[in-house]
Amino acid sequence: MPAGRRRRRHAGGARLRPVAAVLPVALWLWLLPAAAGVGDTQAGPPAVLVVGDSLGVGMRTSLPAMLRSDGVVWDVRSGRTTPQGLERLRARLRQVHPAAVVFSLGTNDGSDPGRFSSRLSRALGAVPPDACVVWININRPPRKGAYAALNRVLWRWTYRDPRLVVVDWDRAVAMHLVTLPDGLHPDPAGFQYRSSMVATAVDQGCRPSP
Repeated sequence: MPAGRRRRRHAGGARLRPVAAVLPVALWLWLLPAAAGVGDTQAGPPAVLVVGDSLGVGMRTSLPAMLRSDGVVWDVRSGRTTPQGLERLRARLRQVHPAAVVFSLGTNDGSDPGRFSSRLSRALGAVPPDACVVWININRPPRKGAYAALNRVLWRWTYRDPRLVVVDWDRAVAMHLVTLPDGLHPDPAGFQYRSSMVATAVDQGCRPSP
């Protein structure tokens, strides 16, 4: 991706069109087994690596069919924090070289924006320089702590690293485009919508600028 591109990168919100108008016909080039566990592996090089928490787990049934990719590697587990995700990211990157890395992390972190910015910096530094980075921003109930400052950190980093695309999940929740029965996790339709936002980001946001 050209280093000169410095425009703000995001997916979701006002720019997110209906899925049928944005997403390509699903190409089932490679699907990983839906086995339980931390993550799955595959024989060939993946196009997309997904590292995440329970909100990442919930996308496993819908996201692969929406991606135009040669494969998906999953490393997701409920309750995962960003530091834990960073450990798994580094382990996975010793095995695979993805074209894009999708992060579903931050929901289980504290509310300190400085600490979150440091974690984000380390995650971006670990991703290969030629890989796009898609990060889904945060929406969580008050019992899990304030999160608005963490989302502002994500937006600021889009100016510092042109590889970063932010998926505006917080806005989708605020606009009542999805339903969160427990205040955090969406219902099946909501997970499909979350997956569609990620697929749009990978398909459109990760393309090099002309």
